[in-house]
Amino acid sequence: MHIIIGIITAIAGLLWALNSLQNAGVNLNAFNPFTWARRRKWEKKLGTKPMHGLTDSMDAAALLVVAVAKADGEITRDTKLEVLRLFEQEFGISRGRSLELFSASTYMLRDVLDMSAEVRHVLAPSKADYRQSHIDKLLDMMHRVADFEAEATQAQLGLIDAVKREFDLNAGQAANW
Repeated sequence: MHIIIGIITAIAGLLWALNSLQNAGVNLNAFNPFTWARRRKWEKKLGTKPMHGLTDSMDAAALLVVAVAKADGEITRDTKLEVLRLFEQEFGISRGRSLELFSASTYMLRDVLDMSAEVRHVLAPSKADYRQSHIDKLLDMMHRVADFEAEATQAQLGLIDAVKREFDLNAGQAANW
């Protein structure tokens, strides 16, 4: 009998302690491993940068082209119009869709300090969708934007070389355009 009384007292003490913790503001779901795993999954999903979740290869390519244009500061009006024209010609999309791509890309690039370091993460979700023709077209667009107003700068060339390295192209070899 004394064992049963001890077990009942231990259970009552545990319930009283849990109730006191809950009244003190401790979230008891923090001790649930299933809730913790679900919360961790959402934190990982929502904690990443939006540019790292681009699954469409056209969105990733547009981001990289705008990143080249923005590599040395703000984008001028003429450069923006050239980028929009390139999107329309190369991607075969309307002016409205090209404006959406440009706006979304500039929004995602607003807090990026070193885009060359982000290239691997940007291309990772959609890298399998790129064929050689897509890679050539992307590099051509990046070179055209870099050379549009003036000769390409080191930051722009570094970004282009990072894309070449990601696609396992010879980054040191100059492209024949």
